[in-house]
Amino acid sequence: QVVNESLNPVWNQTFDFVVEDGLHDMLMLEVYDHDTFSRDYMGRCILTLTKVLIEEDYTDSFPLQGAKTGKLKLHLKWSPQSIKRDSGEAA
Repeated sequence: QVVNESLNPVWNQTFDFVVEDGLHDMLMLEVYDHDTFSRDYMGRCILTLTKVLIEEDYTDSFPLQGAKTGKLKLHLKWSPQSIKRDSGEAA
């Protein structure tokens, strides 16, 4: 989502992700400055999900790597759900 004309954008969005290995998978978020004719890379945030697994409801600010300044304030929730997998057996 693009937030126009803001130096402190707030997205307030919810995303669901499938995580196969919460102890080893990482979440990477990239931020871009979207102008009329270009999309400039601003930085990224890479984090492990370990604290989210332990606390199940976790809020923190993470520095934006590759940027002079900036951080992402994230509220992360762990909601484990079983996933049905195809057993691969022919009927």
